[in-house]
Amino acid sequence: MIRQAKPLDNYAIANIIVSGWKTAYKGLINDEFLDNLSVDIKAENWKNIILSQNENNHIYIYEENNEILGVVRFGKPDENYNNYNAEIHVLYVKPALKRKGIGTKLFNFAKKYFLEQNTNQMIIWCLNNNIPSIKFYEKMGGTVVDTRKAIVNNIELEEVGIAYTLTR
Repeated sequence: MIRQAKPLDNYAIANIIVSGWKTAYKGLINDEFLDNLSVDIKAENWKNIILSQNENNHIYIYEENNEILGVVRFGKPDENYNNYNAEIHVLYVKPALKRKGIGTKLFNFAKKYFLEQNTNQMIIWCLNNNIPSIKFYEKMGGTVVDTRKAIVNNIELEEVGIAYTLTR
């Protein structure tokens, strides 16, 4: 089931994201940084993000048997990128459950929302060397169209922008 995130979901969301970073970004981001990621700190950040949900910032979780297995955050782009009027900012699934369809369901949920809002140009940013995620986003119909620099904990990284023209 996909439902809107509640403040009490913050710890489960933070746990998925921290474990996701430690798995997906191993070798892409400094090991010391990954080793020091704190679920408690991320949980506090996510509580604030959840409380700030509005028409430009939506957070939904995928849940089975009262366990949160994935999260998606989507809305308006953080920055003005050409003609893109929608962005998936966050899409994470528990690492052990990847390739089970949860990410696809969350992606399609955000896509459906955007289409219902007559929004048809979407972008997702992903670390340049995160090949499994880039392949997933391409499988979902996206095309790599741009690169940008991102700063994470004073570490400069390169991201790729994967664009979509959304259609029903």
